[in-house]
Amino acid sequence: MAEKLPVEEQIEEIADTTVLVFDKLGNYGAQIAGSLYLVIGAMLVIFLIHRLAGKLIYPHIKNKRLIRVFFGTLYVFVLIIMALLVLDKIGVPVDGVAHLALAGVLIGSVVVFFLVPFIPSLPFFIGHIVEVNGIFGVITAIDVFRITIKQFDGTSVTIPTAAVMASTIKNFSVIPHRRIEIMLSVNNDSDIDKTRQVFVEVMGADERVVNDPSPPFTHIVNATASGVDMVAYCWVKNEDWLSTRTDLWQKLVATFNVDESISMSLPQQEVFVHSEPTG
Repeated sequence: MAEKLPVEEQIEEIADTTVLVFDKLGNYGAQIAGSLYLVIGAMLVIFLIHRLAGKLIYPHIKNKRLIRVFFGTLYVFVLIIMALLVLDKIGVPVDGVAHLALAGVLIGSVVVFFLVPFIPSLPFFIGHIVEVNGIFGVITAIDVFRITIKQFDGTSVTIPTAAVMASTIKNFSVIPHRRIEIMLSVNNDSDIDKTRQVFVEVMGADERVVNDPSPPFTHIVNATASGVDMVAYCWVKNEDWLSTRTDLWQKLVATFNVDESISMSLPQQEVFVHSEPTG
């Protein structure tokens, strides 16, 4: 059994070790500070490139995959160069590794560009609004085994990733605009042309309604003994879809209530009474 050192010697040993550690930190302090500057600088460069690309380049490029691979390669280049500079700064030789690392990034980017279309991937990201098997909400978590969707009533639903991949998925966030559809039935004695005109005017007057992909328009889809079924369409930004649809319904109902030439049809049921002849 090793002999235990006296307390005074233990304290002296701890003090000597502490001084040695601080001496080493002092010797490497400049190198550590320089390395941190390089890391922070690389992070800022990547952040600026990502923000500028997202605002100025991505919206105007049709081949999204090509531009994503290009900027992904650029990000990796910045990280590799930063790592090489840090290693060189602390005295690690990187001459032989640098060329291999940069060549590996280039080869990897080419391979990724051609293989990405053949690799199964989920058609959404965290934050996207989706509908999966009737579950409608926002994607809040994604991992290898499960996906979590937060519904608009506040509840969260967790679905196995394999089940999601085998399901029908509606993604409402991948396109910038979404179409609003409003269907309404009016009485046969209503002014049909005026009703269609009111539809278009109410929709066009809302500043959130856009003319691209198409301006507001209406169609008559059915006519019965109780009324005429009409459907009206307009386009809005994705984030304005719910609020705009609600406001348009309110405006249309209010307009119909004050216009006597337009009235919504009510469900009707005819009852025929056959009387038996009295003998």
